[in-house]
Amino acid sequence: TRTLALEWGGAGVRVNSVTPGPIDETEGMRRLAPDEATRAAFLGRIPLGRFGAASEIADLCLFLSTPAAAFIHGAVVVCDGGSSLA
Repeated sequence: TRTLALEWGGAGVRVNSVTPGPIDETEGMRRLAPDEATRAAFLGRIPLGRFGAASEIADLCLFLSTPAAAFIHGAVVVCDGGSSLA
C-alpha cells in the first residue's frame, strides 16, 4: 500500500487498503468458525462484542473513494471491531 502510494501519489492516484476483521455471513467465517463454540470464542476476542457486516466494509470502501477522504493516502484502515487490539 505504501509503496504504491509513493509511486502513484504524484499522478493524483490515491492508494489505501482496508483490513477487515471477522465479517459475519461470509465464506471466511463459515470456514473459520463452523460451529457455535468457535463463533463464541471469536466473539470473546472482539471488544465491540459482535461480528462485522459486509455492508460496513463496503461503506468504508465507499467513503475512501469520496472527496471527503481526498487527503487520506497510503493508509491501511483496519475495520475489525477492535479485535486487533485484544
